[in-house]
Amino acid sequence: MTGKILGNYRILKKIGEGGMGSVYLARDLSLEREVAIKIIAPDLARNPGLMARFRVEAIAQAKLNHTNIVTIHSFNQENDIYYIVMEYMEGKTLKTAIKENIPVVPALKIFSQLLQGIAYAHSRGVVHRDIKPSNIFLTGDRQDQVAKIGDFGIAKVEGIEGLTKVGTTLGSPVYSSPEQLLGKKVDGRTDVYSLGITLYEMFTGTPPLKITREGDYEAIKQTLEFTPQPPSAIDPAIPAPVDAMVMKSIAKDPAQRFQDVKEFDRQVKQLIASLTPVPVTPTGKKKAPVKPSLISPGKTQKPFTLTGNKQLLVIALVLIVILLTAVVFLLVPGSSGPAIQTGPGPNTPGSEQTSVSKTASEMPRILQPGQPTTKEPPPEIAGPQPSTTQELPSITGMDTIPGILKKMDWLIKKEYFEKAVNLGKKAINDGTVSGQVYLAIGQAYYCDGKEDQARIYYMKALELDGNLSFSVGYQYEKDTIINGTLGIARQNIYFKPAKENLHRYAFSVPMSQVKRVSQDTLGDIGRLFKKKENREDPVLIISDKKKNRYKLLVRNSYKKSRSFVKDILNTLRKM
Repeated sequence: MTGKILGNYRILKKIGEGGMGSVYLARDLSLEREVAIKIIAPDLARNPGLMARFRVEAIAQAKLNHTNIVTIHSFNQENDIYYIVMEYMEGKTLKTAIKENIPVVPALKIFSQLLQGIAYAHSRGVVHRDIKPSNIFLTGDRQDQVAKIGDFGIAKVEGIEGLTKVGTTLGSPVYSSPEQLLGKKVDGRTDVYSLGITLYEMFTGTPPLKITREGDYEAIKQTLEFTPQPPSAIDPAIPAPVDAMVMKSIAKDPAQRFQDVKEFDRQVKQLIASLTPVPVTPTGKKKAPVKPSLISPGKTQKPFTLTGNKQLLVIALVLIVILLTAVVFLLVPGSSGPAIQTGPGPNTPGSEQTSVSKTASEMPRILQPGQPTTKEPPPEIAGPQPSTTQELPSITGMDTIPGILKKMDWLIKKEYFEKAVNLGKKAINDGTVSGQVYLAIGQAYYCDGKEDQARIYYMKALELDGNLSFSVGYQYEKDTIINGTLGIARQNIYFKPAKENLHRYAFSVPMSQVKRVSQDTLGDIGRLFKKKENREDPVLIISDKKKNRYKLLVRNSYKKSRSFVKDILNTLRKM
C-alpha cells in the first residue's frame, strides 16, 4: 500500500495492525497534514457483519469531539477499499508506556484523562466496549502528557442497530466484563470494568487475568471463576486506597462497581490529592507546590513590585501631589471640603424581595459557586483602563478554590482576561480540579470575545459537576424579585429560591421545552428606546413552549455575565 493514493491521501507507511485491518500513516494532499488511515482488506469488506462493525466505528467516533478522544475526519470508500481517516497520534501507546513503569501519581493523572474522555462518550450515548492499553495513545512529555482513546470499532451506540444487540461478545477477553462475555446487555459499567483492568495493569505491569487458551468458553470460564489478587500483592509499594479503588472497579457484579465513570474519576482525583507530597519550607511550614503554567511551560509569573530608587521616586511623587492639592484647597475660595452623600443602605442580605427599580450595580454581587461572601471592591472610575502592571489585591487563602476564583473574578472585572485564563489553567495544572475554575476560565474567554474556547471550558465544568450554578433574582411579579440560584444541566434548567419558605416559587424547565432565550430590561418603558449595550439592567428572559416566561437578573458585576449565561443555554439547546 505504501505510495498508493486513496482519494485525497497518499499512503506513507504502515504503523499498526489489528483485528479490523491495518493502520497507515498518510498525507492529506489538500490540507498538507499527516493523518492515520485504517483500512479493511477488500476480501473482508465483502463480509456484511464486518462492514457493519466498521461502519459503527465511524459513526460512533464521528459523534465525539473531546480532548481525550482520537478525532475522526471521514469515512470513505474507493472501489472495494473501505477506510476511516483519523487524527494521527505522535507518541506511544499506553501499552508501551506501562513497560517503562509509570509511578502511581502520574499513572492516576493519565487515568483521570481517560475517565473524562469516556464520561463524555457516555454522555453522547456511546459505550466503548474495547478499552485496553493498546487502544490508548499518549502524546507530549511526561510533565504534560495527554491521553487519547481510540478504536471505537465495537462501540455500543444508541440508535444504531446490528452489533449493539444482546448476544454480541466482541472485545478483548482479558479486558471484557463478565456481562459482555456472556452476551448480556451492557451499559457504562462494562467500560468501568475495562478501565479498572487497564488501571490494574498500569500499576502492576500485567493484567490480573491471563487467558491461557483461545476460545470464548475459556475466556468466560476464567473471567467468572478467577479471583484476582489486589495490586499490592504484586507491588507492595502500592497504597491500600489504590488497592480498594481498583478492586471495586473490577467487581464481577456490575452493581458492586462504580456506577459511572464520573464517580470513578472523583475517587481518582481524591487519591491524587492525598498522595501528592506537599513541600516543606525551612521553617517547617507546608506550602503548595508550584508548577509551570499550562500556557508558558517552564515560566512563572512574577508580581509587579517596586524596589530601590523606584520606591523613593514614587514616594516623592506622592508627596508632591499631596502638597499641590493642599495649596489648591487653600487658595480656591469657597472650598470647604468634600460633600458627603447620605442615603438608605443596601437591602438586608437574604431578603426575599428587592425593588426592581434598582440598577444592576446596586444589586448584591453574584459570586461564582463556592466563593466566600466578601465586600465588593470600589467601583471603577470612567476613563483609561488601569495599567496592566497594577498589583492584584492581597487575598488570603489564594491556594484555595475560593481564593483562586476571587482573584480570577477581580481580573475579569479589570478586563485582564488573558491573565484570568492563565491563572485558572495554572491552578488546574497544579492539581486544583474544580468545575468552578473551569467555568471561570470559560467566562474569561467569553468576555474576551473567544466564544469557541469559552464553550470548551464551560462544557468541561458541566461534565465535571453535572450542572452550572448562577446567583440570580427571579422577577416573579412586576415589583418582586426573589433571590435564588439558576441551575443549568444538560437536560433541564431550574430555579431554587434562597429561602426554604419560598420553595413554591421554584421552577424547572426541560431543555427540550426551552423555546427562546433573550435579554430585555427591567423598569420603565422609556428604557426600551436605549441601545441594548447601554441598558442599565438587562434581564435574561427564558420562554418555554407552554408560553411561560421567566425573567432572571443575573447578579454579577461584569457587563457580559447575562450574555454568557445566554450562550450556555443556547449551546445546550442545540445539542
